[in-house]
Amino acid sequence: MDILFNNPQLYVIDYPGHDALEILDKRNGRVGLLRGATADRLREEFREFLTKTHDDEEYADFLDSHDAILEHPVSLH
Repeated sequence: MDILFNNPQLYVIDYPGHDALEILDKRNGRVGLLRGATADRLREEFREFLTKTHDDEEYADFLDSHDAILEHPVSLH
């Protein structure tokens, strides 16, 4: 497990041994787990996004653009 990013709005975890990427939207308490080609594509989008400095609104826009994959509420167990 590799933590790619963590800020007050967003948490991104890469699971390289499982070819999976998990994204947690801390604003809304929703999470999405992606695998395979979809995970690869989003991993590259995210790495590209992080090559520049962003403000809170740009992070929110990035998360909102991937809203469809953040389909599960976060629960503690």
